[in-house]
Amino acid sequence: MIDQLTFDELRAYQSGQLTGPARYRVERLLLENPFYADALAGLEAMQQSTTSAQPTAEQLADLRDALHERIHATANRKRLWPLWIATTTAAILFMLAMAIYFIFFAPKHSQKPKVKPTHSVTSIWVQPPVRVHSDLWPG
Repeated sequence: MIDQLTFDELRAYQSGQLTGPARYRVERLLLENPFYADALAGLEAMQQSTTSAQPTAEQLADLRDALHERIHATANRKRLWPLWIATTTAAILFMLAMAIYFIFFAPKHSQKPKVKPTHSVTSIWVQPPVRVHSDLWPG
């Protein structure tokens, strides 16, 4: 025997389409399992809300306006002040921590030691300038 109800079975029970053993089975499951009883109550509430009048455009506009007013009323200076204090404090602490790190813990960049030449005498051969003698050029 299957002890699970489907949505279609609940709708058929609610509309009175079930007869005999099927109706008895659904009623027994509704009594044994509070989840199914809540599901049936929710189904009835859902059907009642869909049969009632839908909200009009004016009601929706009023609701939207009230929501916007409530949002803007809560975002005042008094309410935002702790946010500014916390943000400023966090920024100052961050800068202080970075300064302490760079002063005390960052690796120091020392100047590279000058490399002493391995030979004391360096010989560089330089070619002497070449003199060009020409009759065209005086000198």
